[in-house]
Amino acid sequence: MNTIDRNQLKERLVDEGYIPEFGIENTIDNLLNLQNLEDKSAYEMLLEWMETGKVRKFEPIEGIDMKYLRSTLKMKDPAIILAYGMLLYDPKRNAIFLKKQENKRNCYIPPKK
Repeated sequence: MNTIDRNQLKERLVDEGYIPEFGIENTIDNLLNLQNLEDKSAYEMLLEWMETGKVRKFEPIEGIDMKYLRSTLKMKDPAIILAYGMLLYDPKRNAIFLKKQENKRNCYIPPKK
């Protein structure tokens, strides 16, 4: 299996709008750790994204698919790849987590006075 150069991945994330000062190193670690999952599909998706700039669709897992992640949760491609890895690793628990993120995005928090 191909490996990904950390610096090239960092450049790609910056190109996608990730800000180095806001935890990009953790994102890089999490993406590279996808190769350690038993199911290598998310890491293969990362490799494809690095080569083509596109994320392939995947079958819904616990009701979550790429359209949901992109449209509802407003995820960028690297976040979609991480979410896919999360769903492969522990489908039920991580689907609940992701669905809770939708609720957090849709609740109104009044400004502080």
